[in-house]
Amino acid sequence: MSREKLRVLQQVHHHLYPGRVDKLISGGIDFVPHHRDAYRYLDFDGRDLLDLHLNGGTFNLGHKHPELVRILNESTQQWDIGNHHFPSQPKAQLAKALVESCPGDMQYVVFTSSGSEANDVAIKSARFVTGRRKVVALSDGYHGRTGLSGAAGDDAVARFFHSDYPDEFIKVPFNDLSAMEKVLSGNDIALVMMEPLPATSGFPVPDDNYLPGVKKLCQKYGALLLADEVQTGLGRSGKVWAIEHWNVEPDMLVTGKGLSGGLYPMAAIVMSTRCGSWLKENGWGHVSTFGGSDLGCMVAQKALALSTSTETLANVRTQAEYLRHGLEALKPRFPFFEEIRQLGIIFGLKFSDSNMGYAMMRALYENGIWAIVAGFDESVLQFKPGLLVDKAYCDEVLKRFENACIWLVNNFSDLLTGGNPEAYSEEMMALFSLAKDALTHWGLENADLSLIKHRENTVFKVTDKLANLQGAHYVLRVHRLGYHSNAELESEIQWMRALDKAGIATPAVIPTNQDKDFVCVSNDKFGDARQCTLLDWVDGEQFNHLGRVEKGVEQELKIRYRKLGALAAKLHNQSSQWQKPEGFERPSWDEQGLLGENPLWGRFWEHPLLTGKQRTLMLKARTVLEGLLKQIGKDPSCYSLIHADFLPENILVQGDDMKLIDFDDSGDGWHLFEMATSLFPHVNEKFFDAIVDEYVAGYRSERNLSGEHLEFLPAFIMLRGFTYLGWLMTRSGSMPNGDKIALEIASALCEFIPDLLAHLTPFQRFGVNVVVGYTQVRSKLLRHGDDTVEH
Repeated sequence: MSREKLRVLQQVHHHLYPGRVDKLISGGIDFVPHHRDAYRYLDFDGRDLLDLHLNGGTFNLGHKHPELVRILNESTQQWDIGNHHFPSQPKAQLAKALVESCPGDMQYVVFTSSGSEANDVAIKSARFVTGRRKVVALSDGYHGRTGLSGAAGDDAVARFFHSDYPDEFIKVPFNDLSAMEKVLSGNDIALVMMEPLPATSGFPVPDDNYLPGVKKLCQKYGALLLADEVQTGLGRSGKVWAIEHWNVEPDMLVTGKGLSGGLYPMAAIVMSTRCGSWLKENGWGHVSTFGGSDLGCMVAQKALALSTSTETLANVRTQAEYLRHGLEALKPRFPFFEEIRQLGIIFGLKFSDSNMGYAMMRALYENGIWAIVAGFDESVLQFKPGLLVDKAYCDEVLKRFENACIWLVNNFSDLLTGGNPEAYSEEMMALFSLAKDALTHWGLENADLSLIKHRENTVFKVTDKLANLQGAHYVLRVHRLGYHSNAELESEIQWMRALDKAGIATPAVIPTNQDKDFVCVSNDKFGDARQCTLLDWVDGEQFNHLGRVEKGVEQELKIRYRKLGALAAKLHNQSSQWQKPEGFERPSWDEQGLLGENPLWGRFWEHPLLTGKQRTLMLKARTVLEGLLKQIGKDPSCYSLIHADFLPENILVQGDDMKLIDFDDSGDGWHLFEMATSLFPHVNEKFFDAIVDEYVAGYRSERNLSGEHLEFLPAFIMLRGFTYLGWLMTRSGSMPNGDKIALEIASALCEFIPDLLAHLTPFQRFGVNVVVGYTQVRSKLLRHGDDTVEH
């Protein structure tokens, strides 16, 4: 990061909006716009972004449109802001042009410096005309953040500032005429505020009869209708105003953002004769020093003319169709890309959930596009090309969008877990130092180190440049403190060597110069010694790195999961037949390891974010699952040594070969738990069943799996979810998204626990309730330190 860019970030953080800067940087976005031109940004470091946000449509005509810049510069020879008390030629000309551009019988215009202020004027006007106070807006609508407009829009922000008025500002769902009529039928509503496509909800498109129906209801019950076209107007829909697509004539219309040409703050409310009648009675009823600036009006006249010209509207329709076709062609390849909402070049691109929405925002940023999620539906990206884009620009947008989808497929796991910490943090510098000390035991004290992963273990790539011209590569693992005894680590290495001998590729463990498989090293930061192992470098991409995803995510994963199933079966063939050497020690993923009083990855039912209801459901599931595990038994046909962390990130793919790494969690366990671990990352995918089928088919190509046992797979997927919940419980401070992931897992698990309980007989359910009730009472007493409770 350049010094100048860092200075700007620090000053903005200190003096302007620290919360906003923190939020962006935590999402990996440290952009500081510097040069801008047409529909592109460059920051201080030279990063290039295509602007698909346009600041809500402010830059509809691009950044620094040359004709608008010319008019602004020339206008300063005659005009300045002007005096809001006096008439002026620029004000008169712009007002006339706006009235003529709008549908309906419009007459009056009030100029403001923002859309929020214009919406305030709309509310005041409606209250004056109707004599009523109440306003109806959409539950997920947005009309600004000033006093009245803020109360009509974002409820959470209005409450934050104690500026919400729920008795006067009533919210109804979008696209629901019956809800609208129920509110209007009280005959006490002054105004209905309506964005034709609510921007902050991600531009949902209304049913054909919705907006006409709202207009008829307003007429029936004496309310006025406002079209808030701040983000949807000025040609973006392919018509001058989006509401024209439904042949609806509003009583008032608000415009802004693009009216400024991106050069001078301008907004306006256009009103019918009736709505603006107060202007005759009270000429100073609303004054705005900078609203209707003469300079701004000169720019806005040209911005309005350019935005609404026949040529511009034709271009909007042409490029909208072209972009839609390109997006539709990409959509089947990426199942997280679920929906394209569109009216002209107003696009809302919906993804599978809010995680994917934010992830796609980051993916686009990494691949040169600036677009942001919708504030009220974070699964949707607002995707807004400019009015004057051409085919070449659209081609570049589509290529970068495709690259972003590919990038997301191949980087989503790191995004979800928060990636690696800063290389120069105190902890990481201490780990680098410890790793350097460890390498002396292999005679590699002069080798280069680079961080691969830092989670429970810290993994470094080691490059010995003295070995040959290209350098020899290794992997150094600094194991987490106290997770395994030395005997357990030695046993892990013994099994890895046995698997490799059996034809299941694992990294070779390289002995030290003293012929030891690992060393224990400490330093001033880490007083207790950390185990360190050196492994041979394994070429290959992670299992979930699908390259260009030419066949689509689903098809690519189906191919890989069939191969992965075969690999799992080969692993279980070896482990169920292998004679463990004397002194072999590994943990067990058995009833106690998964569900006992102290499971290997923590008491998941005690996660502090769980509700009381969720905790009770999990305790019931725990009791039922314990019985299922006993029912399955521990025959070698279904229970032996397992990898236990058989995740995509621990599988390396090179051509048709798959290599297994990271045996840190290996131990005795059920084969079905291994399968559930592999499948869990895709449990919410629509094609999950197809992946399971491929995995099972691959497994059965190498090893028998009975249909009776396979029926238990959903229970093991639930068990896997419980282990993750326990694992996340200890990582809320170190894993940025840990709590969010935990909440989602808990919610999903509790949704399916009732299905598990439904298979019990009434007597069994009674027994489960008794056990859970006793457990909860016992835990409560223990928390209060009652020594009479039997342990």
